[in-house]
Amino acid sequence: MAKSLPSRVEELEERYKLIADNLVDAIWVLDADRMAMEFITPSVEKLSGFAPRDYTGMDLRQRMSPSSYEALRQTLADERRLFEEGINRKCTMELEMIHQQGHTYWIEIIARFFRDDNGQLKVVGVSKDIANRKRAEREREALIKDLGKALAEKEALLKENKILRGLLPICAGCKRIRDADGRWWPLEAYVKAHTRAQFTHTVCDQCQEIYYADLLTKK
Repeated sequence: MAKSLPSRVEELEERYKLIADNLVDAIWVLDADRMAMEFITPSVEKLSGFAPRDYTGMDLRQRMSPSSYEALRQTLADERRLFEEGINRKCTMELEMIHQQGHTYWIEIIARFFRDDNGQLKVVGVSKDIANRKRAEREREALIKDLGKALAEKEALLKENKILRGLLPICAGCKRIRDADGRWWPLEAYVKAHTRAQFTHTVCDQCQEIYYADLLTKK
C-alpha cells in the first residue's frame, strides 16, 4: 500500500533527523474539510511554542487571529474551487498566529491542494517566520510617515517665508502693517496671523532705562 504524505514526511524526518531538528520552517498537512491540522513537523515549536501534538487535530481558529483565520478560510475555499476545476496552483499568504505565550507573531505560508491515497482532499504547506520582514515594514512605514511630516513642515515654512518676503507697508507712527486688502494690522497680530510664531513679552535694556529709571536708580 502506498504511504500517506505524513508517513513519508515522518520517514524523511527520521532519516534526516539533524536537518529536521534544525529546520526553521514548519511543514504541515491540513484536512481541507475540517480545517484541522493532521500533521506538522517538530520545527513548529520554534515558531509557536506549541509542540506538534498541540496542533494535531486542532481547529486552526484556536491558533491564529480571527481575521487571519477568516482570510485563510476564504482563500482555501477559492483555491479549492480552482483545484476541482483542474487548476492546481500554490498560494502564498501572510497570517497572524497566536504564540503559546499569548502574543501574536507573523508567518508566511506557501500551500497547495492534493488528494491522498484515499482520495481525501488535503492541503500541504510550509510556514515561515517573517518577524524580521514585518519589523522592516513597520520601520519603513514609520520612516515614510516621518518624511511626510517633515515635508509638510517644510511646505508650511516655505509658505510663511513667501508671505513675509518682500516689502511690507508699515506705519511710521504706530507701526501697524497694511495687508493686500488695505487693512491695518498691529504688528503682533499680523505676524501671528501669517506665521506660526507666538509672542512673549519682555523689556529690553534701553526701554528699562526709559520706563523704569527710578527703579533702576533705587537698586
